[in-house]
Amino acid sequence: MKSLNQKSPVNLLIAIFALLTLLMLATRTHHFPSLNNLPSASIAIFFLAGMYLRNMKAFWFFYVLSVSIDLASSYYRGSFGDCITTSYPALVLSYAAMFTAGYFTKPDWQQNALPINLAKVAIALFIASSIAFLISNGSYYLLSGKFDVSWAEYTARVDKYYFKSISNPIFYVVSAIVIDFVFSHFVADKAFDKHIKADHNF
Repeated sequence: MKSLNQKSPVNLLIAIFALLTLLMLATRTHHFPSLNNLPSASIAIFFLAGMYLRNMKAFWFFYVLSVSIDLASSYYRGSFGDCITTSYPALVLSYAAMFTAGYFTKPDWQQNALPINLAKVAIALFIASSIAFLISNGSYYLLSGKFDVSWAEYTARVDKYYFKSISNPIFYVVSAIVIDFVFSHFVADKAFDKHIKADHNF
């Protein structure tokens, strides 16, 4: 059984890269009024990029892409609004937390049972999403210059956004894990069996 992230062929990595890119373009453009149906997948994309692409070049590509989308949407609206403030650079730390967690949490279908892999990914996703939220949300309140609130008031406001923030990546990550599991147990195994039979027939 072969997981997507274990010695993946180049064409498979390209497909994953292209899919994550399209997902970023389709969901981060919620800044634009005509494209606001899907929840933003940005946090999940960095987690999945770390898990499956496992390359710092991929991290920086998606970071530059996210910044480019935000700048383009700001230009489209005619102002930066609440999107880009002095706290904006701190987002790279949030994304780095997600990428790192994904990098060290790749499923191993050969060595670990399904419940172990799911528990590992779930715990890592929860912790990384929480850290990413605290970095992005905390830096926004501290550095954006738009708020003058006490820590008590800030803590009260966290309740409004925290759950939504950490739940947004779940759908995308779960979907990726299901695809990985199916590919590993059915597609890859069947391809392997066909290869063995062809060798025997030869």
